[in-house]
Amino acid sequence: MAENEFLEKGLAECRAITEKYGTSYYFATQFFPREVREGIYAVYAFARIPDEIVDGRAKTTKEETLRELNEWREQWRRATAEGRSDDAVMNAIVHYFRKFRIPAEDGEAFLQSMFMDEEVAEYETYADLEKYMYGSAGVIGLMVTRIVGYSSEKAFEHALKLGYAFQLTNFLRDIREDHEELGRVYMPQEELRKFGLSSRDISARVYDERFVRFMKFQIKRNRQIYREALPGIPMLAFRGRLAVKIAYVLYKAILAEVERVNYNIYLGRVRTNFRQKVWLSAKALVGVYE
Repeated sequence: MAENEFLEKGLAECRAITEKYGTSYYFATQFFPREVREGIYAVYAFARIPDEIVDGRAKTTKEETLRELNEWREQWRRATAEGRSDDAVMNAIVHYFRKFRIPAEDGEAFLQSMFMDEEVAEYETYADLEKYMYGSAGVIGLMVTRIVGYSSEKAFEHALKLGYAFQLTNFLRDIREDHEELGRVYMPQEELRKFGLSSRDISARVYDERFVRFMKFQIKRNRQIYREALPGIPMLAFRGRLAVKIAYVLYKAILAEVERVNYNIYLGRVRTNFRQKVWLSAKALVGVYE
């Protein structure tokens, strides 16, 4: 197979991964121009494959997961050093990392967060959680900024914030799933105690006034982080602003859906439907972010 055909094959697989696992994310990518969209698919695949090793596959032991994760990281490191891979998806990932000059250390930071998921089940403080989020979400914001293009180095500060905002939104709506399916509590223990709660209450699906007040506190901070991220969007190259605006409003809208169910995330995973996505995208187009 010719090199260009092989690259196209890998890119098609990256796109399929993005479409399968990231509904809101994939919807937003359709508003990027082709070149940017391709880079985003590669970054999404880079993040999703190790995430599936850690969270998405049936596994027998922690050692097995760590072995698979190490193998994938070593495959990525070899491909990065050589500039290509015999694996189509990895080849596409490395191609777009090079094309958009994404630093290898950003990839390493993300992979380190995947290893943390196997080692750490709880975080004592928000500062501890933020260290994890730097690798799991913040560096993804940095990668996307390089792919889209930017006019000021300050864009990276806001991109980190947007990564944190997206990650926190996912944590809030997935409290039940993260605990019951993955054995993790991403909500800071210090903050749970502040509202008279603990991981045991999450295990028991406790939904009372304490939990409602806890969720209101978390959503208030999450929205503040979205506000801190917002000034970075005008710093992005024009070709990518609309898609980032749409991702911004779609993820932020999940918080309103949590409020709509009176903060009872134990009822099921909240999400926006297609009609809401279209409406919110139209609002983003005219600059309405609330």
